[in-house]
Amino acid sequence: MRRAAPWFALLITLCAARAGAGVPLTPEIAARLDPRLLQSALIPGPDPVPVWVSLADKGEREPSDLAIALARAEAALTPRCRARRERCGVTPLVDYRDLPLHAPYLDALAARGLRPYGQSRWFNRVAVRVPGARLGEVAALPFVRRVSPVERAFLRRELPEGEEFQLPVHPESGRAPLPEGCILSNSINYGLNAAAVGQINVPAVHDSGYIGTGVLVCILDEGFNYHNKQEALAPVVIAPGFERDFVDGDFTATDTLSTCCSHGTWVMGCLAGNKPGSYVGTAPGAQYALGRTEVHATEKPIEMVYWGMGAEWADSIGADLISSSLGYNQFPDSAGTDYTFADMDGHTTIVSQAAEIAASKGILVVNAAGNEGGSTWQKIIAPADVNGDSLIAVGAVDASGNLASFSSRGPTADGRIKPDLCARGVSNALVSAGGNPQGYTTLSGTSFATPLLAGLAACLVQARPTWPATLVIRALRETGSKATSPDTLKGYGIANGLAALRWTYAGVSVPAPAPGQLGLRLTGPNPLRASGPALTVRFVLGAGIAGTRARLAVYDAQGRRVRSLYNGPICAEQWLTATWDGAGDDGMPLGAGVYFLGMEAAGRHTSARVVWLR
Repeated sequence: MRRAAPWFALLITLCAARAGAGVPLTPEIAARLDPRLLQSALIPGPDPVPVWVSLADKGEREPSDLAIALARAEAALTPRCRARRERCGVTPLVDYRDLPLHAPYLDALAARGLRPYGQSRWFNRVAVRVPGARLGEVAALPFVRRVSPVERAFLRRELPEGEEFQLPVHPESGRAPLPEGCILSNSINYGLNAAAVGQINVPAVHDSGYIGTGVLVCILDEGFNYHNKQEALAPVVIAPGFERDFVDGDFTATDTLSTCCSHGTWVMGCLAGNKPGSYVGTAPGAQYALGRTEVHATEKPIEMVYWGMGAEWADSIGADLISSSLGYNQFPDSAGTDYTFADMDGHTTIVSQAAEIAASKGILVVNAAGNEGGSTWQKIIAPADVNGDSLIAVGAVDASGNLASFSSRGPTADGRIKPDLCARGVSNALVSAGGNPQGYTTLSGTSFATPLLAGLAACLVQARPTWPATLVIRALRETGSKATSPDTLKGYGIANGLAALRWTYAGVSVPAPAPGQLGLRLTGPNPLRASGPALTVRFVLGAGIAGTRARLAVYDAQGRRVRSLYNGPICAEQWLTATWDGAGDDGMPLGAGVYFLGMEAAGRHTSARVVWLR
């Protein structure tokens, strides 16, 4: 056992003689205070101290209380959240981390004027700002286990911004011209984003019918100004309850009155952009949740509170994937923390711990490796240091596939390969976040490589609905350009969407639907021809799922629903049948091309590709 340092013993002695808001700092109470807070308790400064108040329990008094609470937590899971956890084999389905904070404890703090500005059910604690003279008072509360400083860190370095421009329109075709060297999909014109999308072979995945439909992607970033006005993002509808601002504590992830909140819009475009001929992202058919979790990088050091809250929220709404172009390093001593690169081991920083828990709940986490390659830090940043079977850390390359000079290097402090994969991160074309509907800009950073790869991952989640996140990560890593010789610069190399789609596991590329999953079978002609019989579709709800409603629809290559085939009740193991003749909802034949059938039920989703030839 390590002995207390002499200075610590002296502080304990001094604490015993000092009162904090009428509460003596006895050795027992002082022991609940993190040593880094003892000076603030002894010599209070003028400003409140941001601290984590760790709670002793979640209100349970005996085993039966805990059993009841766990049963309630399981019943409270949203259908999407339950479906994701079951697909990923999360066992037990709920645990102590899923229990809510004990409300009477929060009320007791509020009664003392200490209202939390952040909280975590996963870590069973709340963040409050406490005057130094009252630290002892808080530590003395019977339900408080520990009081420790809130970790603060600087965001990853930003790279210089490019000038905004408006996309020119070709006078003859009415379409924006493609940049030189861009790769066209058979069915989608990616516009300005074509080169970046083509570099990781996403068009082939889209042409196979997988554009992220039915997959919920949660973007955690600093804000999403004007995302609903920019032409490539205007078609993206954010469902009620799928937008949160953890900084301001409201339900709008924009703040157009401030100078911040552009970064998230740039990132969102790489994923969700859907303006063929101008700008299309890597997952234009996915659903999106937007979480503002950061204050602008030029302000004071960032407190790592909101990222964890955003991850917990993503879990609760059933997100399949978190795309985070945020990262933290250079932990300042002013906050009393002493993190160094030695702590970039995937387990030590609080943000890395939160990412690990998110992954344990079945969420696929994709995070920027960082822009520190040219700085004195150079290495990976948190939470990109989390183990590669739980989180994909994304580095940046240029248009020719060369490593970007700024891309953070590996390995982690404990010697693991990082980054995991790479995508385009140099001179990326991005949507505007300034309110100009036709505006675009050019920027560089691992921030933009990350959503490109996250969108590809979302397409694979759609394509392989029975796979847990770990298999999707394996498929991407084992088909990267450096899969056979990974290093600490590019990791497993530049991702290859088509190769990942073809990747096989145990000799089976698409496992048969298991109990608790959906089944979708095409028994009619594919390709479908106007002169031939209609396509017959059989669909089923797997064993173990309670009866619910199901929706079966036809979607085009841009993810737009063009024909509803079924929207009604369905029971477990009940096969239903529908047909499609190539017509849209208006009864008129659709244009020839690639379409796909998407089935959704009980928070689950599956799809199948169809070629329609008129």
